[in-house]
Amino acid sequence: MKKWEGPLMKVALVSCVKNKRDGRYKAKDIYISSLFRLAWKYASSHFDKVFILSAKHGLLEPSKLIRQYDVTLNNMAVCERKQWSRKVVKQIRRRIIKSAEIHFFCGKKYREFIVKLLQERKCIIPLKSLGIGKQLQWYKNRL
Repeated sequence: MKKWEGPLMKVALVSCVKNKRDGRYKAKDIYISSLFRLAWKYASSHFDKVFILSAKHGLLEPSKLIRQYDVTLNNMAVCERKQWSRKVVKQIRRRIIKSAEIHFFCGKKYREFIVKLLQERKCIIPLKSLGIGKQLQWYKNRL
């Protein structure tokens, strides 16, 4: 993928979720929870580019074909999450220009080490202190 070369780019990172369709689908279509669908709808209508943070695949292009999987950061040890985060940060640095704003629409375990490793980037966490119910409400109020 070519890096964005235009004016200030705003990128959204939406995390994967447990509920997935069986079979092989585009990444944006495999996740079926209400939270993911609302986050995806909001991000894809408000940001220049949206990627999915996948516990299995790292930084995913929405159109990439993937199969259903059962991997989550919620069950990983801290050292495994740090290793995953280093992989994702390398992917971000290769695919997203340094001047882009990166907005995280994901839980703490998906963003905590990434944000620390991306200190040279502008990282924004709009839903940082909201539980799932409040996140759903936040998306619904803005769509």
